[in-house]
Amino acid sequence: MRLPPGGAEHGVGLDKVLAAARAEGLGDPVEIVPPADASSAYVVRQVQRSWPEKQDSVAVDPANGEVTDTLRFADYPLLAKLTRWGIDLHTGVLFGLVNQIALMLLALSLVLLIVWGYRMWWQRGRGSAFGRPIPRGAWQQVPPQILVPGVVVVAVLGYFVPLLGIPLAGFVVADVILGEIAHRRGKKGVAAT
Repeated sequence: MRLPPGGAEHGVGLDKVLAAARAEGLGDPVEIVPPADASSAYVVRQVQRSWPEKQDSVAVDPANGEVTDTLRFADYPLLAKLTRWGIDLHTGVLFGLVNQIALMLLALSLVLLIVWGYRMWWQRGRGSAFGRPIPRGAWQQVPPQILVPGVVVVAVLGYFVPLLGIPLAGFVVADVILGEIAHRRGKKGVAAT
């Protein structure tokens, strides 16, 4: 719990504030934030981040100990709930140990995928400096029922995860430019012979 400078309690005191919050249905664990000044209220909020989450909060008047406002997690908009759950899932606290084990397995899978990718690249080039490139236009052999949804999914992911989308767009632009340069060199070589 945080206390204002000097550690002084305002008005009715922490015990009465906690009792008022309990009367509104707030269970442990809670955080009590004392008012910053005489015109502010105490804020008591639940801080349980594991499932089922307890995120309700109340404002308690320091003069008389009555609850002046209540905010229930059930009343949050859907996107606010999804954001809270997403953060707690991402940090490994939403489902406890199971959540943490799943995140560890995901991280291990990513590391193995990277190592496997480098291994395939090395084998394809038989140890040469850059490996043999995939022939240009190989994507044209992908069936449209797989290609179109794949492009849509990648575009949506790139939009919502810009640190993935911006470099990917850069690679696509660089590939198109390099392909065009190679195509023009090929035409010049054919015209010269």
